[in-house]
Amino acid sequence: MSAKHSFWSALAAGRELFADPVLPGLRILCYHSVGGAIPGDPYGLAVDPGAFRRQMTRVAAGRFGRAVSLGSARLDGTPEIAVTFDDGFADTLTTAAPILADLHIPFTVCVTAAFVRGGAAPHLSTAGLRELAKVPGAEIGAHGANHLNMARCGDDELARELAESKSFLKETLGAAASVMTWPHGSASARTADFARKAGFARAGCSLYGVNEPDRNPLLLKRTEITGFDSDRDFERKCLGVWDFFALRQGDPARRT
Repeated sequence: MSAKHSFWSALAAGRELFADPVLPGLRILCYHSVGGAIPGDPYGLAVDPGAFRRQMTRVAAGRFGRAVSLGSARLDGTPEIAVTFDDGFADTLTTAAPILADLHIPFTVCVTAAFVRGGAAPHLSTAGLRELAKVPGAEIGAHGANHLNMARCGDDELARELAESKSFLKETLGAAASVMTWPHGSASARTADFARKAGFARAGCSLYGVNEPDRNPLLLKRTEITGFDSDRDFERKCLGVWDFFALRQGDPARRT
């Protein structure tokens, strides 16, 4: 556990005394790798498989709301929880997907086209992506063509990133993607407008919190789960105890 994580975890423990049991709305969990080794990873992006199974067992029990994919969420204010993965790590197929399928939990994997085209470890190959798409409950979405910080892209580059990420999935899987997540969590009201024009219906950013019906569906809040999280941290994140973390992030919906 990092020193920073220990600090935020201690704050969350204190705040838990005043938290509601489960906040109504859609809670989206953000994962990256499960069981993989990511060299030089200061953020704890790789979650231990045993911890992941314990987490998903809690999700399957229904304590945090109905388990949904990003695309199937009702977003009607009732408690829902979605499991999403960014980047397209190979262990999403080999380690995470079997656990999710075993527990009958739908999930969404948003992949970066350049990573999959490259087919180099630790990311999925094109064949691996096709195999993942066949797993019961799997939904495949986009995560940019080249993993760029899209809020910093000019209009032409932004439109190209979105269009290429969408066309890659259409060519690879034979179906158009309607969901995506923003690389680096980099988004704004402008990028949301561009995503809508590109044909995306929903997109997740990196802002902690729960999504109520009036939330922009192309700037949906997500709560990151890391390898530093204890079982209690996970519970607190799902219950909204960590949502105070959004105060230091800034809402992309307020950025142009």
